[in-house]
Amino acid sequence: MVIVISVSSWSLALTAMAQRINFSTWTGSDEITINPVLVNPNLNFNLKKAAISANSPAVTINLSDNQSVGFQIQAPDGYDLTVEVDAPTFLSLEGVGNTAEEQVPFRLGLAYNNQAATDELAAKAGAVELPLGFYNVTFPVNRRTAGVPGPPPTPSSGSYVRPKSTAWLFLYGELGPVGPVNAGDYLADITINVYFTSND
Repeated sequence: MVIVISVSSWSLALTAMAQRINFSTWTGSDEITINPVLVNPNLNFNLKKAAISANSPAVTINLSDNQSVGFQIQAPDGYDLTVEVDAPTFLSLEGVGNTAEEQVPFRLGLAYNNQAATDELAAKAGAVELPLGFYNVTFPVNRRTAGVPGPPPTPSSGSYVRPKSTAWLFLYGELGPVGPVNAGDYLADITINVYFTSND
């Protein structure tokens, strides 16, 4: 399954400028589903700062902010998931800019919650934030609260349907500091890959 989510716009004072980040999601199994929390999620830095200008400080969207992007990951209980996120360190002018005047630094933040949170606010409040620069994480779909691990999951057979749990994944970040960049659309793609951990 692939979901593309656009993240849009910021403007350079006196000159129109926008940034957009597309999220693509992929799972290694039909038993794992990834759904965005919002129908049209946007990581929109203009909601934090209305006008972003050249030579300005960084604009940050934190995990707890309404502008962070959330996903629900549903997968069978008893399994570990690995989440890999491939993110650029710059947004580029028209997606192809490669000079200092055509790039704006971007740092992605990543957090997850596997504590059976019932809604987005509860999931954010109990989320585990990864250190900056870490884009891969492995965790059980539903965290054990105490004791030894339970028995292995029941194998699929016949009409048996494994019970599922929901984990949450959140993306947020920092744009800038913005240098003496050219006006225009700044674009990037972020890919999210979720699959069962083989533990081999």
